[in-house]
Amino acid sequence: MGGTDEGQDPLSNLLASLAGCENVIANMVAKEIDFDLQGIDFNITAELDPRGLMGKADVQPYFNQVNIEAKVKTSESEERINELKQITDTRCPVYTTLEAANIPITAHWTKA
Repeated sequence: MGGTDEGQDPLSNLLASLAGCENVIANMVAKEIDFDLQGIDFNITAELDPRGLMGKADVQPYFNQVNIEAKVKTSESEERINELKQITDTRCPVYTTLEAANIPITAHWTKA
């Protein structure tokens, strides 16, 4: 995009912020619901058509899709992992901001 590729771009920072926010909220929620959270690893990717950033009027300049894969280290069941995910997604400000912007989000949380 014309830079020197020596640092993160703002959209990569947004995805990193999503991972950090989900992590913080998940740890908070885990304590509240007595969930055995031993750790959580996020892999977050997104689809973007760069033509929108470059000024093509009929192409959106923001993410077309965000994909979240979370590996949860726990002794809990898949049902409890889903409970943690649902509460976390509802309370995470970055997740809900993307959701409010109508950016499609696919999220899968599974046992590590």
